[in-house]
Amino acid sequence: MRFRHHPWLFWLFAVSLALLTGLTVARLLAEASSRAEQLGGLREVRVAARRVGVGHRLTADDVAVRRLPAAVLPEGPVAASPAGHTVLVPLAPGEVILEAKLAPWGVEGVAALVPPGRRALAVPAARGGLALRRGNHVDVLATFDTTDGQTEPTFAVASSAQVLDVAEESVTLAVSPEEAARVALATSRGTVTLAATSP
Repeated sequence: MRFRHHPWLFWLFAVSLALLTGLTVARLLAEASSRAEQLGGLREVRVAARRVGVGHRLTADDVAVRRLPAAVLPEGPVAASPAGHTVLVPLAPGEVILEAKLAPWGVEGVAALVPPGRRALAVPAARGGLALRRGNHVDVLATFDTTDGQTEPTFAVASSAQVLDVAEESVTLAVSPEEAARVALATSRGTVTLAATSP
């Protein structure tokens, strides 16, 4: 009722409120800017837009752009154009995509997952064998028919081999070059058994 008889009070109140709001917003923006500067400023980076599994070839829908403080970014070069690359490690939603987490351009499938210095080799999957998943580690045991009765028929031909892929009838493993030759011999002349082990 007082504003109705004295409209100048209403306008004074409105202008004061607008000034107070403006000053508050300006202060908050200044504090945010100062905080960002303390953290090294903001950088535009590519992050995972959703959960992505190993071996997945990134598309544009898998990638989002975020502005993050430089001080909170993980170490290592950030991928500038990750779409089209194959993922080497699982990515969580919002995780910054580093170059080290991606295979080189054009390398896809199992070839993209082979660690440096290792070889990919497929071995038969035994019926009723282990329920393996990509990323598991196994020892490869070979069993040969022996006639002298003195030679141990079963022995390890590869240790802690990483599982790269699991198909209905085969399991693809990453082994050393030396182990690859032994596993190939065991596959062709004996029986191969996989034993789960810790990494």
